[in-house]
Amino acid sequence: MYKLSQEQEILRETIRDFARKEIAPFASQIDSECHVPSDLVRKLPQLGLFGITAPAELGGAGSDFLSLVITIEEISKASGSVGAQLSIHNALVCESILLSDNQKLRQLMLQRLTSGSLGAFVFFSTPSEIDDRNEGLGQVTWGGPNISCKFEGNEILLEGSSSFVMNAAASDVFVVLAKVEGSDAEALVAFSKNELASKEQSGLQIGKEKKLLGMRASATASVRLEGLRLPIESLICDLSKTREIIDQLLIKSRLAVAAQALGIAQACLDSSLKYANERNQFNSKIGKFYAVQDMIATDVFSIETSRSVCYDTASCIGSASSNLARDSAIAKICSSNAAVAAARHSIRIHGGYGFTRDYPVERYARDARLTQIYPESNEYLKSMIASLALGFNIS
Repeated sequence: MYKLSQEQEILRETIRDFARKEIAPFASQIDSECHVPSDLVRKLPQLGLFGITAPAELGGAGSDFLSLVITIEEISKASGSVGAQLSIHNALVCESILLSDNQKLRQLMLQRLTSGSLGAFVFFSTPSEIDDRNEGLGQVTWGGPNISCKFEGNEILLEGSSSFVMNAAASDVFVVLAKVEGSDAEALVAFSKNELASKEQSGLQIGKEKKLLGMRASATASVRLEGLRLPIESLICDLSKTREIIDQLLIKSRLAVAAQALGIAQACLDSSLKYANERNQFNSKIGKFYAVQDMIATDVFSIETSRSVCYDTASCIGSASSNLARDSAIAKICSSNAAVAAARHSIRIHGGYGFTRDYPVERYARDARLTQIYPESNEYLKSMIASLALGFNIS
């Protein structure tokens, strides 16, 4: 069982209080307008939320990965969209830069990220050719044939596109995973959009923001790279180390999405408890009805079980544990399924009101669904877990 330190307990209460006062009152507005208010965006880095695990000397909070998970859960409890943005920014973009052996790039990019520049990670792809007409999410993969790069002298040339990139419509810093032409190698590249602005043709095109079912303000958009030229110094790491870093990022991304799902699931349960204690029917609180109690009890143990797996796995980040890939997949599946089930139960407990926008549970249901399918689908992760159990080679 995980055990939070005193510092982590204080962090949780601090973030919970901030989310309740600064985010929750605007959550419905954020969802309906598909936009996070600029005033709120400016407050996030001031609280250290734009660099949770980044070192203090580079503007970060200097916390561990479990603290990141705790933070994402508390923020997602108030707004799935804000939780998604911070999740991608911290668990993928900041973490990939933190793992870099390019010290100059590491310092430059982390200072940008922690001071308020939002980050996006270009890794979604679909089997078919990607363009603005292709709205299907398809099989989510990392890299794939859609982003490629080649080296020309002291420059990197990037080509390709990706349809669903969270934060893309609001980001300055981009991390791209690309296939190296003519080899099996992959490259991780980082660059700032603002640095490209002075060029007549930057080679970077950001599409229109996607109209999503849930997490509507996650600034998800397509990214197209057309002859984007970057200096060789934009490489995050040596090509021989890319796969090792990606494997670590996969683990961290699963735990970050699990944290989002836990926040949404807890918000659903809290709403169910509040309504069940207020609503009277047949001269009795509906919380006394067995059917309602059964749904609430189911949500309590599924959320607590999922949180235990998620927190315990997150606390092992950085250790020599060999089960992190499997355990992070289990945490992501359990937490996302718990969120979807808790949202469904909360709507049923609220009755007809649960299907209206007068209550937030319909938003929770829409946000929860996405946690089951990104950045890797639960179906893919189940296959991976089964293959590991069977002793199959999944490389």
